[in-house]
Amino acid sequence: DSGAHLSTEVLYMQAASALEQGGLGQCSFCGRKFLCTRLEKHVSICSKSQGSKREVFDSSRARARGTELEQYQQWKSSERPQNKPPRRNNWRQKHEVFIQTLRQARQVQQVLSKGGKVSDLPPLPPIENPDYVACPYCRRRFAPQAAERHIPKCKTIKNKPPPPPQSRR
Repeated sequence: DSGAHLSTEVLYMQAASALEQGGLGQCSFCGRKFLCTRLEKHVSICSKSQGSKREVFDSSRARARGTELEQYQQWKSSERPQNKPPRRNNWRQKHEVFIQTLRQARQVQQVLSKGGKVSDLPPLPPIENPDYVACPYCRRRFAPQAAERHIPKCKTIKNKPPPPPQSRR
């Protein structure tokens, strides 16, 4: 134990003297700086570790190894679809709707502060979510998964109520 402690002190003293003399060298792989005496050892190890990528450790898979759960996890992972379609990024449209909503709320507050009635304001336009899918039969709008369930059912309905009125733009 005291030998390890002594070698740590020696390394610390070497590092202090190297800093004074500027005896630090930089690793060409990771860019870290080491004492020149330690740089060779580090470069040989760093070159090996830089060449190979480590697999991410999955502790749940390691725990399940050798049990009945392992077979279930393999079955479950083969069943899951791996390629999900990328989500459309429509943040700009959502931002514009948000700004419009804030302006309308400010307008309502101004009317109320002047003593007016909210009923005097024009009706607010409906906010349409661009992610929603319109049903071709009843023209209602649904989230994509709900639309997949709704559209086949709506197609077979015989006594359909009239579709909602179309909003003017």
